[in-house]
Amino acid sequence: MKQEGDVIVVEKNRRRAIWALAIIVFMSLVSLALLGAGLLGGDGILWTPIALGTVGLLGFGVAAWMIVSTMRARWHLAVSRSGFRLHTPAYLLDVPWENVAGIATNEVNFREGCVLLFEDPAAVAQTARFLVRSNHPEVIASPDAMQARFEENMDKLGYHLGIPGRILELGPDELASLLSRARSGALWTG
Repeated sequence: MKQEGDVIVVEKNRRRAIWALAIIVFMSLVSLALLGAGLLGGDGILWTPIALGTVGLLGFGVAAWMIVSTMRARWHLAVSRSGFRLHTPAYLLDVPWENVAGIATNEVNFREGCVLLFEDPAAVAQTARFLVRSNHPEVIASPDAMQARFEENMDKLGYHLGIPGRILELGPDELASLLSRARSGALWTG
């Protein structure tokens, strides 16, 4: 977390990604060892270690690609006196504090995260700037898709927007506290 004037920027959680990559490298080495043991087996080729090593290398390769992609993606949250800006790989969302009805923690993508309720979700969706183009229904690439996702989240989950706890360098409780103090103005009065 860093402060740039009156703006506090919460960056991606790079430490978690580095540890995950270290584990992936270790497990890839184990998979390579299995593959080598299967190929260099005494009386011929041992297919079980080869199969397990190959599956491990493929799985850990995909996991490494996903982590590196996430770390290269633009993820951060900037908090100011007037509101917050959430920068994701798909969109840039500026929300004034007047439009934030509630801040809490709840389950986001099967883990604890920070959740937000908006006074006027349609207004929030209309002011978003979208960074990708897609016709895929799961990709938020237009104001209509964002508003539909906000409504779906509210119906199914009880909040409009959820920020996964493992993405940013602050945990869900700390992030909710930061946003709450910023919204009330207490972050800048002491």
